[in-house]
Amino acid sequence: MADDKKKKDKELQVTLLGVRLSFANIFEPKEQKNDDGTTRMVYGANFLIEKANDEGNNKARVQKAATAAKRKKWGDDEAKWPKLKPEKVCLRDGDLEDWNGYADMLYVSTNRRGDDGSPRIITNRKDADSKWIPAKPGESACPYAGCYVNAIIRVWAMDNEHGKRINASLEAVQFLRDGEAFSGAAPVDVDEEFTDDMVGEEGSIGDEAGGDDDDEDSLV
Repeated sequence: MADDKKKKDKELQVTLLGVRLSFANIFEPKEQKNDDGTTRMVYGANFLIEKANDEGNNKARVQKAATAAKRKKWGDDEAKWPKLKPEKVCLRDGDLEDWNGYADMLYVSTNRRGDDGSPRIITNRKDADSKWIPAKPGESACPYAGCYVNAIIRVWAMDNEHGKRINASLEAVQFLRDGEAFSGAAPVDVDEEFTDDMVGEEGSIGDEAGGDDDDEDSLV
């Protein structure tokens, strides 16, 4: 029985491959308003899937997990499953949104309660012990809105006083490669941008400190 439960729980877990990260609230929980007007602290992220070129087969695997979640919550008789509006399901149509980058996309909406602990956020590099190196904001290989990532989510069905939904819990995010940032710029790679000739002996200003002095009053 324990093995059956473990197998069923595993059916709810999905690894998203090569998806684009959006609305990346992954390091600090933020206040979110619930449907009933109450609030809670949550982490969250959306993951964009190309409709025409889903190389990771992400759509099918999310749908399979959603079916497993419905069966676990509402039984094997599909006729008795509730009919859910699109906004009540974690896998959604990006063409219904007016957000930058969502055209011709599907997206998976995920969140995680703040009191459940933070999701694991890692780089695409390993340390000397072959463990994935944790990502830190502002450092290279750290996920940001617009980059491409792999992610682990857990799909589950909700049926309580707050309503019926198919949700996705945010478990982990791994930086994969850079993409065009949705807002602001990608994190600065300090190893690339700061060069040896910027630093002189004993911390003095290096050779690149020179500048134009034809307008002494201008600040910009």
